[in-house]
Amino acid sequence: MKAILCAIDLNRASEGVLHAAIELAAEKQTNVIALFAYRLLEHNGEGIAEYRKKTEAAARQEFDELLKRVKADKTGVPVEFITEIGFTADRIDYYVRSNKVSYIVLSRQLAVMMNEQKGLTFTHFINAIKIPVLIVPEEIVETV
Repeated sequence: MKAILCAIDLNRASEGVLHAAIELAAEKQTNVIALFAYRLLEHNGEGIAEYRKKTEAAARQEFDELLKRVKADKTGVPVEFITEIGFTADRIDYYVRSNKVSYIVLSRQLAVMMNEQKGLTFTHFINAIKIPVLIVPEEIVETV
């Protein structure tokens, strides 16, 4: 089976999203590609190469801490972290079109943001990619 693409933005919801992707990958006996897409909008007078290096190093450090919190090493599921410049929706579309992934996992907040970036409805985006998408809520409220 192809990999599971886990789109994250390294906010507080990313832990639940990564955890769900790893659980799904363990069940399907595959690996996870954790994708952090970012934009080069402001770089505070730094050169683009320096800004990119700094941004990706900080993202890597945050991701490593996130990985420890979800205890990914105990699952045996390989997790690859990739940083890419661009809109999240465009980067997901690239992985789908390249036939590299069989599932997408992302937070509800990221899904809403993608909807705003693409100018399409999220439903249209899901129908266009033609693979299963798991949207993880930011907070799960348990009732008794």
